[in-house]
Amino acid sequence: MLLSTYCLFIGMLTISCASKNEHSLVGSWQEINGAESIEFHKDGSFQGKMIWDMNKQPVEVMGTYTVAGELVNLKISKPGGLTPMAWKVSIAGSEMTVVFEQGGALKLDASSLKYRRTS
Repeated sequence: MLLSTYCLFIGMLTISCASKNEHSLVGSWQEINGAESIEFHKDGSFQGKMIWDMNKQPVEVMGTYTVAGELVNLKISKPGGLTPMAWKVSIAGSEMTVVFEQGGALKLDASSLKYRRTS
């Protein structure tokens, strides 16, 4: 009985944290000291501008995202053909730190960026 109560508690805590992270992620973010921006919508979609290649020119990106604890999984629909991305996200006040766990075609794995909330 004690074990099942413990498992239920851990499950509820995990769901609670995922909901909190997802809610705090929604909004517009601008890279601190950079040109990238991203906006997460309540419906699980996102759009923004990210540096893609050595030209250092922002490219428009769009797609969908899901949140699992600190991990944000992004599936990019525009531009087409990009590998999905996984970001480890931490939010403190109006700042978001992103560590690229799986950078896809846009980011080097284990690199990071900081963003500031704009709305």
